[in-house]
Amino acid sequence: MDKLKWEKASDPHTTPEILDGLSNDSDWVIRVAVAGNNHTNEETLRQLGKDTEWSVKNKVASNPHTPPDTLIALSNDPDWLVRSNLARNPSLDMDTLMKLFEDPRFTVRKSATETGRI
Repeated sequence: MDKLKWEKASDPHTTPEILDGLSNDSDWVIRVAVAGNNHTNEETLRQLGKDTEWSVKNKVASNPHTPPDTLIALSNDPDWLVRSNLARNPSLDMDTLMKLFEDPRFTVRKSATETGRI
């Protein structure tokens, strides 16, 4: 891992344009940092929400700035950890939260319940 790239991707003062460039890095650790940065723009979060690495999607699922369409798409992710963290996202719409409340995986249902919104 490139420490300088990681620091830039994690820095809350990094511009959305730089984060967009870092979102294409071959190192998934850098992409995770970009996905968790509150200055990452919606289009970049949409792209990262389709990443092949579950940990990147997991961070997108928990980012409160992730656009609604991406949050809805992540509710169908095969990885239960992604769905569980998605349930905790305060920006998640109620219909999708209710869907996660009925998830076959107990941990996902528990996360949806623990939000206090159900």
